[in-house]
Amino acid sequence: MDAPVVPSLVLEIENRVAEFTPSSDGEEGVRPSMTLGKDTVNDFVSENPFTSRSHARIEFQHNDFFLVDHSTNGSYVQTEDEQVTHVHRGRLRLWGAGWISLGSPLHVGTPIHFRQGD
Repeated sequence: MDAPVVPSLVLEIENRVAEFTPSSDGEEGVRPSMTLGKDTVNDFVSENPFTSRSHARIEFQHNDFFLVDHSTNGSYVQTEDEQVTHVHRGRLRLWGAGWISLGSPLHVGTPIHFRQGD
């Protein structure tokens, strides 16, 4: 019997790439979420001056990825349909491919590209 396909989310900015593959079985060493922020303890570090030290996290729930913002300035997300949403202390489903900007609008600085993994 084939093992179930585990989805992943790939984040890319400039020359950095990070892939988040959640674990549904509590596998040791695998995190249930991925953290984003300015502090180097985060899984994905942003150098945007408007990014909070602990800005947001990406969670996997019910077969979907969500950006959960808990920052001062919020996050801006553009999805495949080119709709831009400002998320401030809330959550948004990430689907397809798009862009995330932590703390400032998408046209300021370098946004993070996201896409569903292979």
